[in-house]
Amino acid sequence: MDEKTKAEILRKKYLYKELLLKGKIKNISIENAKKLAGVDTAYHLYQNLNIKKSP
Repeated sequence: MDEKTKAEILRKKYLYKELLLKGKIKNISIENAKKLAGVDTAYHLYQNLNIKKSP
């Protein structure tokens, strides 16, 4: 894989992570969120969503 391809993959991953954190991507499994945003970020994101949903 050349440097240009690696850079494009990183750019797209960053864009998806940004969309996920801004709440633009709604229906995503925790497994896919981990791949896009990283384990720690996905955990905190889902924890915040669960707090908002509880009465």
